[in-house]
Amino acid sequence: MALVKGMAMGIAEVIPGVSGGTIAFITGIYETLLETIKNILYWRYG
Repeated sequence: MALVKGMAMGIAEVIPGVSGGTIAFITGIYETLLETIKNILYWRYG
C-alpha cells in the first residue's frame, strides 16, 4: 500500500496545482515521510 501512496505522490508532482506533500497528507503518510527524512538526515549528518 505504501508503494501505491508513493506512486500517487510522484504522479501528483506532474499535475499543476497539486503537490506531493498534499497527497502525502491526504493519504496519511505525511508524518511517516517526515520521520523517515529526519532519520536519513540524522544518519547522514548526525
